[in-house]
Amino acid sequence: MNVRRFAVVMALTLLSAPARAQDADVRAQLTARGLPSELSDQVAAIAAEAAARGIPTGPLLDKAIEGWSKHVSDVRIVGAVRLLSGRLADAREAVLAAGLASPSAEVVAAAAEAMGRGIGEGQVGAVVRAARAPAAAAPGLSVAAALVAEGLPSDQAVAVVVDAMRAGRPISQILDLPSTARAMESQGMTPGDIGREMLHGEGRHDEAHRGGERGGRMPDLPPPPGVRPPRRGRGGPGRP
Repeated sequence: MNVRRFAVVMALTLLSAPARAQDADVRAQLTARGLPSELSDQVAAIAAEAAARGIPTGPLLDKAIEGWSKHVSDVRIVGAVRLLSGRLADAREAVLAAGLASPSAEVVAAAAEAMGRGIGEGQVGAVVRAARAPAAAAPGLSVAAALVAEGLPSDQAVAVVVDAMRAGRPISQILDLPSTARAMESQGMTPGDIGREMLHGEGRHDEAHRGGERGGRMPDLPPPPGVRPPRRGRGGPGRP
């Protein structure tokens, strides 16, 4: 073997060693959770391909373990893991396109979660760009996904999160937005009305949520469409 060929072989060996170690670690984690060897090998192979493209592998392992714990067939588990890998790849591209050069695994996973809820790549980018720090993008995307899960249209859900970020509201308040939406729903509001109120309600929804947390009376929210609000006078609510 000549010197040049020896150098190439050594370089390939050194580069593949971390990949083999990671692959073995993935298999070990899966088998430790009870997954059979053949299934672990298939999931580890998908995870290895994902890692080579800069895609976080943690969500893939979680998906496989979740499927196994629910007694899902091996074929369906492998299919779900592969599908998630593709979604994570798309999510990473969306985050990169938004200007986040080195997205963390948390941001990519949150973007994939949001896209799984029907939030588009451009909308993912809007949340990422509105975040004042890269670390804030992940909770912002998760909240947008949670608002969609509450029934808000994706454009409204994203607009609510983007407006909150641009207004400089702390992460703790942004994380409260899904609970706020549920509190407003309990008042009889539709998802569309909730989204509009959260965008244009001048903070009244925050007061409602805080009032509910204290256990006191919920401040008045706009009535559902078609319901006439009670008259208010100097004597108090309901009095002329």
